[in-house]
Amino acid sequence: MVTAYLRGNLNEEIYIRVPDGVEKLGSGRFWLLKKALYGLKQAERQWKKRLHEVLSKLGFIRAFADDCLYLKCENRKITLLVLVYVDDMAVAGPDGYRIISFKNALSEDFEITDLGELKFILGILVTRNRANRLILLN
Repeated sequence: MVTAYLRGNLNEEIYIRVPDGVEKLGSGRFWLLKKALYGLKQAERQWKKRLHEVLSKLGFIRAFADDCLYLKCENRKITLLVLVYVDDMAVAGPDGYRIISFKNALSEDFEITDLGELKFILGILVTRNRANRLILLN
């Protein structure tokens, strides 16, 4: 996601001092935040909450064992897996059509950058052997 932490809505009123370098509006001025900012204690939580809302709307459920894994099921079969790490995602599914449909649906709510086939995640090299149907993690 592009600027993920700036996408979370705030549930409480948070004020910040007018930053240095901004046209002076007078001493003692504050701004009321409407969205989360990087470095704000609530930013990560609000981002995860917003992403959860969107993925739920798209029919995903969060895995019981790991809240970074989302599953989409059809006819009691898993049709898509989405692994989330902060603002990065790895998407896996049985066919490209479902993956492309998911990316298009996600782009309606967020500005996304598609980096193509997964090569690295969390510093781990991902290599696919399609002939043998293997995924190697190094």
